[in-house]
Amino acid sequence: MQGSKKRFEGANELNLDSYQARMEVSPAELALQRIRDPQPNDQIVIKFTLKNDSDKGSTLYFPTAQRCEAVIRDADGKTVYTWSEDYDFAQEAGYSYLNAGEHLNYQLTIPYQALRGKIPVGQSTITASLVNYPQLRAEMPILIQP
Repeated sequence: MQGSKKRFEGANELNLDSYQARMEVSPAELALQRIRDPQPNDQIVIKFTLKNDSDKGSTLYFPTAQRCEAVIRDADGKTVYTWSEDYDFAQEAGYSYLNAGEHLNYQLTIPYQALRGKIPVGQSTITASLVNYPQLRAEMPILIQP
């Protein structure tokens, strides 16, 4: 049994360089005044896409039901918001198989209310990544207007 597990792991070695991560963030500019006094539907929408650019499929392993993470950092690099802190995830491991040339798509939302009192005026950065594969990430600047 141990031999077949090692053979499986070797056959499924991931070449992380063959994956391409992209992210779209809407809106790219926020007004601090709007964050301080948000409307119920005010939110940041993050679309995170991972593409397998290799010529073979591979299996991605996830230790829980969470697949994607988003973090907002201020201009000094200090974490001001972590998306997963607002959610509970089933503690069950899972897998996603990604064929050659296929995409995984995730959409995360961050309510403005969750940022109230946490994010300063100026340049911040949003990073989205695949859980258990932090190297598979995309970053985008976001501007917080006064």
